[in-house]
Amino acid sequence: MQIEAEKKIDQPSGSYSDSPIIDRYIIRKISGFISGFLSRTPVTPNQVTIISLILGIISGVFFSLGEYTYTITAGLLYFLSTVFDQCDGEVARLKQMESEFGKKLDIIVDAIANAVIVIGITFALYKTGGSGFIIITGILAITGISMSILLATYFAHENKKDTATQEMLDKLNNKDFFYIIMLVSIIFNQMIWFLLIMAIGTNIYWIVHKIAHR
Repeated sequence: MQIEAEKKIDQPSGSYSDSPIIDRYIIRKISGFISGFLSRTPVTPNQVTIISLILGIISGVFFSLGEYTYTITAGLLYFLSTVFDQCDGEVARLKQMESEFGKKLDIIVDAIANAVIVIGITFALYKTGGSGFIIITGILAITGISMSILLATYFAHENKKDTATQEMLDKLNNKDFFYIIMLVSIIFNQMIWFLLIMAIGTNIYWIVHKIAHR
């Protein structure tokens, strides 16, 4: 019975957020333990999704405070949000409660949580003597992340040809890079690095993605 449960947890969810290393060897190890516990409670997958959203919003609030200690706390909360974002799909499979509404809710929550986090980072940077450049960069980052989530998820289950363009998209969509940039920016207390890279990289990704799937 335990083996069957582990197989259900390990089934790929097809989420845009999967990454080859960090998701597989760190996040899924933690989420699998939590999901196994939650599957024995009355908690529903959609409630787990809302928990992920709440953690993401709180993370954004801590990012907005700007101080180094708060930034580290925000990073930890974001990590927990990511773990619970993985848990909702696992709990849905374990409880056989997968639904189209749940998938759409997950997409919306991902977009909202990431937007709030970027808003928090943008606010903190602007508060410490930023300019209109910071605001524009923040808006570009929010747009890029949101469009990337929506497009990558929308086309996730389509049959794709093994083309050079698709290989490039897969590399750009590798969220290990996202996690590493977030971690490095937090450690060195330079969230402007994260904001700039997200503003440039995510917009390049969704534009290329849109052209490739036109």
